[in-house]
Amino acid sequence: MDMKRLLLILLFFTVTRCMAQTTPYGNNAAAGSYLKMKDGTKIYYETYGSGKPLVLLHGGLYGEIAEYESLIPVLSKSFMVIAIATRGHTKSEIGHQPYTYGLMAEDAYTVINHVTKDSVMLIGFSDGAVTALNLTLNHPEMVKKLVFAGGNISALSYRPGEMEQLKQLSGASLERDAPDFVSERKKQMPEPNRWGEFVELLKLAWINQVTITPDQIKTIKCPVLVAAGDRDQYNSIESFVSIYKLLPKAQLAIIPGSDHIILYRQPALMETMLVGFLR
Repeated sequence: MDMKRLLLILLFFTVTRCMAQTTPYGNNAAAGSYLKMKDGTKIYYETYGSGKPLVLLHGGLYGEIAEYESLIPVLSKSFMVIAIATRGHTKSEIGHQPYTYGLMAEDAYTVINHVTKDSVMLIGFSDGAVTALNLTLNHPEMVKKLVFAGGNISALSYRPGEMEQLKQLSGASLERDAPDFVSERKKQMPEPNRWGEFVELLKLAWINQVTITPDQIKTIKCPVLVAAGDRDQYNSIESFVSIYKLLPKAQLAIIPGSDHIILYRQPALMETMLVGFLR
């Protein structure tokens, strides 16, 4: 699937979500808060429900808290859900540091440590899965269970040609190819005039992703659910299987009839699987 087609699919889901959504997840003043990081950047997050803490980390660029809109109402019945908007996405500030997954993991760690002193369960999708894996490696005492959905452990994991397409993205190309998406995103951004700069900063994280080694993965002691679509356009099924085999306590779910955006393709299946794993 090429990037332009993926943009059209994501735009469809964005429009559909806006029409159907009653609770404005990701833009909910009643549930939202800001926390200032060490460098002064304000990170936005929302909390729902009560109980043991469960953290949600969304995908990159097109991702936002609202991609968990079908899961938050279910999960918040049993958990205190902490949904974090990654640096530069929607209502979180962009900041001025070069983006890395390590930086985003520390942002998440700071928010979590502010909200709760308890250990957490962690769901990460796509870029959020890479961030969640970094967080688990850097702060293993914090994570009780991890859902690693649609992520990777190296920039070399991408299918041939996909990284080159990502490198070609720019703020201007996105405004040209997905003007409605960019317009809606800018409405939430604290500094919409920095849209192009944000895209370039995020590309730094993609292009310069630090490879997580097999030896590092083997040190993860908490239970991990590795999940991916059987038609994921970014990473091969073999890459997810290899991660699963390295983990001491792991489950593997290859979602049938789904490309990368498994939360949208198979929402009922994902809900059943995630609730079962987290309990």
